[in-house]
Amino acid sequence: MWDLLLKGGQVVDPVNGINDVMDVAIEDGRVAAVGKDLVGKTKAIEDCSGLIVMPGVIDCHLHLGSTFGGPNGMRMAALSGVTSCIDMAGPLGDILAHGHTDGAGLNVAIMDCFYPTQAYGVHHPTRAQVADYIDRMTAGGAIGIKLIGGHFPLPVETCRDMIELCYEKHHFVAWHAGSDTSKSDIDGMREAVETAAGLPLHLAHVNSYCRGRVRAPEQEAAEAIELLKANPNIFSDAYLSPLNGTMIDANDDGSLPDFVTRCCLEIFKLPVNADGMREAFKRGLLFIMKEGRGVTDIVGGTEGLAIWEAAGGKGMGCFTVNPAVSRLMLAQAKRDDGSFVVDSISTDGGVVPRNVIVPMGINLVKFGALTLPEFVHKASVAGARYLRIKDRGHLSVGAVADITIVDYSRSQAVETIVSGCVNMKNGQLYGQGMRVITSEVGAKAVRDKGHEAIVVDMTDMKVCR
Repeated sequence: MWDLLLKGGQVVDPVNGINDVMDVAIEDGRVAAVGKDLVGKTKAIEDCSGLIVMPGVIDCHLHLGSTFGGPNGMRMAALSGVTSCIDMAGPLGDILAHGHTDGAGLNVAIMDCFYPTQAYGVHHPTRAQVADYIDRMTAGGAIGIKLIGGHFPLPVETCRDMIELCYEKHHFVAWHAGSDTSKSDIDGMREAVETAAGLPLHLAHVNSYCRGRVRAPEQEAAEAIELLKANPNIFSDAYLSPLNGTMIDANDDGSLPDFVTRCCLEIFKLPVNADGMREAFKRGLLFIMKEGRGVTDIVGGTEGLAIWEAAGGKGMGCFTVNPAVSRLMLAQAKRDDGSFVVDSISTDGGVVPRNVIVPMGINLVKFGALTLPEFVHKASVAGARYLRIKDRGHLSVGAVADITIVDYSRSQAVETIVSGCVNMKNGQLYGQGMRVITSEVGAKAVRDKGHEAIVVDMTDMKVCR
């Protein structure tokens, strides 16, 4: 007997070439049947007429822990229609410890960020220290490591060591481009691609390197596209929000420790100090994140400035710094074989209030920049393949029933199903805890923390598309 029958939705499943009004039957957490006018014994029937039924949205880059966020990240991602995601900063221990209470039923992979000054008290760690960090984090459940040179620069040699060692040890590595010799811009992206030198690398949020800091945004986007075409070893994501996310702390002398924040002020031709931050607030270019009950919001203008100053010039903020032209170019660019240049639509969100894969992605479909199957590919299929979660990202019989249901007319996710159970419906969350996507190396630590482990095979490190 089926547990649930989704009737009459527009089923969009690019892996199986389906884009038609059909039914989907779910049993024991998996897809039991897909077809027209299915008939069978079922415990519940849900009318999906006029709605899109697609494989669950997979956000390949967001933030759930305290490094760049707070306790609301999982809830905010789940409410937006996400079923699986990659946290790209950690801290690993923070997320594993709070996943039971802050979790919202999601499948979560974690890539802990590398701060050598915190881990070893040095800016330029040895190769042995880099290897030690990889081993400790992945044994603890992380699926890989994130380099955050765009925010806090690292030596290029350290980044190269991390890429090489993660490849040798069969773990993912991601890079927010930037280093001691480049910034979070198109030049930094070029350096990251060259430093990878053909090895697998997840290049985070490509749109953030195409903000017009070096050349016009469309010229930077065109270069980014050519760089990715020439380097298929790079898996990449880009997000669709005009807002970024960055630490907006100011030191006592007015200087700014976060290099992304500095770059944003440079783009707006404002002083790169606390006075420039104040002016950015006043002009409506900068907002501060404010945690509410279950969600995080942003506040700008004089109110936002007052909150920032009351906090001693500290906080997480968002600049309106992502040009529409580069976001659009990167979303639809293709290689000669028809595959997408930028693999995945992400958010870099979670606790940052820009979880807009569904609304902005569907609007691109309405605009004609993407077809509906192309949107589903970028929002689900690409992430499943990258993460090696082979029984997700499609609605084949036997696949795990991770499903996102979308109201096309409102460009909004109205329901998600995770492992066959309703996780979110009409803005109400039902899921609890989380499942952790990890390698065999980290599975025991994940289970010891009381979480279910989704173990993936990382033997072949070639980018899966």
